[in-house]
Amino acid sequence: MVKQLGLVSQRKYLLQWILSHKDRIIHGYDNCMWNGVTCLQLAKDGFDVVVHYFKNSELAKKIRDRIIVQEKRAIVVQADITKFKQVQELTNNIIRQLGTITVVANCTSAKIPDIRFSDLEWNILQEHLDLNIRGAFNIHKCVLPIMEMEGYGKIIHLTTQAIEKPSPKWLHYITAKSALHGFTKAIAVELAPKGICVNLVSPGMTNTELIADIPEKARLLAEVQTPLKRLAEPEDIAGVISFL
Repeated sequence: MVKQLGLVSQRKYLLQWILSHKDRIIHGYDNCMWNGVTCLQLAKDGFDVVVHYFKNSELAKKIRDRIIVQEKRAIVVQADITKFKQVQELTNNIIRQLGTITVVANCTSAKIPDIRFSDLEWNILQEHLDLNIRGAFNIHKCVLPIMEMEGYGKIIHLTTQAIEKPSPKWLHYITAKSALHGFTKAIAVELAPKGICVNLVSPGMTNTELIADIPEKARLLAEVQTPLKRLAEPEDIAGVISFL
């Protein structure tokens, strides 16, 4: 019982300390359901939120307005995260408005069309690699100097369980997410001594617009293979991101 109480006390202190570092940037790359649900969950948990978008400014502003109703600070920023200068400008914009960045949730992803290798063109694979790896690289390059000055930071990337259990015709997606998996593990070891934690959230098939092109048969098969016999919902994953 003493150990349990000590753990609870320590956990409470940890949460209070994290929430005191509450400026957070969300990278969604127009992955609207992930972006919106995650932003709203973080606002609910006490964070100021930066809503990032690539093209869908209208939805980003709606998300911001819903956060403001909760009496939390929220701003909207635009950038193509595969372009370093745009990420740099985005970062500077956040610093001007909020003062610092201590947490990044990189929810970047793209739709997953089924493509046989015989039909796969390099440019499609390159697009997924650019979005996942070049995007993550640019984000780290821009926010790490700020986190190092703070002596604190958290970066959470979103990957997939399809890395461990590949689906046919997803070579482009799985290759890019596998690269992000390795990127995250390597940089986590390097940054940990500086007080900066880098983590992965690796959900199974989740009920978002990203699976719109996946056949119904494949979705049903994924459902029956999970313990809960259902696909994950964005709210499930947003809770994990907020916890980290």
